[in-house]
Amino acid sequence: MAELLDFTKPHVLRNEAEYTAAVAEIDQLLDLDPPPHSEAYERLEFLSVLVHAYEETHFPLEQLTTPQDVVTFMLEQKGLSQTDLAQWLGGESPMLAFLQGTESLSLPQIERLRVHLGIPADLLLSPGEAPNKRLQGDGK
Repeated sequence: MAELLDFTKPHVLRNEAEYTAAVAEIDQLLDLDPPPHSEAYERLEFLSVLVHAYEETHFPLEQLTTPQDVVTFMLEQKGLSQTDLAQWLGGESPMLAFLQGTESLSLPQIERLRVHLGIPADLLLSPGEAPNKRLQGDGK
């Protein structure tokens, strides 16, 4: 069993080593499935709050994923290729422009990716970005 973090003097997680130790302890506590209101359950909740706060500070979600990352991930998960993606985006040129980040998606493209890949539309926009006003590939 990993060494428990000492919280006799409560503090936030200060570094990656404490974060890793907290995550490992959470995993162990989850395996135990402690009953609500038990000491182990309370520690599990406490560590979860600390880990969440550390992740929000050090790994903000908007920095972890781009629309391109989401699309690439879903293609891999569904065993699809860039050929499939090009078909939905209106050809190889629009697909490459999207994957390289030089063009945002149009509303029809967002709709096709939502239908074919099951990706919510909001994940296909970068933070603060509006859909491309071009309605390219409307007929696809």
